[in-house]
Amino acid sequence: MYTNSAIAAKMEADKRLALMLEHALAGVRDEVLKQGQNLETGMTRLAFYTSCFTQNYQDVCAKQKKEDIRFALNIYGLIGKRSVIERMIRIYVDLLLQNLTPERLRRVERALFKLGAGLASGSLTNQALASAITAAACYSFGLTTTIDRALLKRSTLALTLTGWYAYVQKAADAADRLKQQNGMYYHALYAEELEMLYFLIEPVISRNPSLNRIMSSDDEIAAAINRIIR
Repeated sequence: MYTNSAIAAKMEADKRLALMLEHALAGVRDEVLKQGQNLETGMTRLAFYTSCFTQNYQDVCAKQKKEDIRFALNIYGLIGKRSVIERMIRIYVDLLLQNLTPERLRRVERALFKLGAGLASGSLTNQALASAITAAACYSFGLTTTIDRALLKRSTLALTLTGWYAYVQKAADAADRLKQQNGMYYHALYAEELEMLYFLIEPVISRNPSLNRIMSSDDEIAAAINRIIR
């Protein structure tokens, strides 16, 4: 399972990057554009900062600055927090199981067993089952591979503003998609300053449609759980 320090190390989230970000947000246009090389997504985001100098695009500039600040808060929040990956998965699972009765939990567990997901929760409570599901997801091959791909070949590029903004753009795009597809989960992550790290687990979570927790059947909930622990 990925730890906070492993994620931070791969993203090179250190004081040097913080200083770069500070200069970028202060509007040092020439320095920003000068370092914009080698990574298309980072270049695109840097180019958009030229909109800050035209009155017609102040909304674009304001949105990007807000995303940059949120990303910085999310990254530096890695320090002193429990595993962010585990926390993001747990929030999602808690939403899936929220307000399920003991009888429905039993049916969900039986459905999971039929799907080949042998989860031992120890007792039929939302908290126990949520803990078992979260552990299974965090140690799954699928989630580990997903995070590896999200961070692949980006750590060395993160030592430039272009590389940094490649991360920010990817994070912002993923957060926007989540907000549109699953507003409840987005706002739950936002409240804990985690929404800009969602891109790390998006391929796993996005396997599931946005479920209506009231209308979803026990089999649908079990299928959603099974998809995130594979």
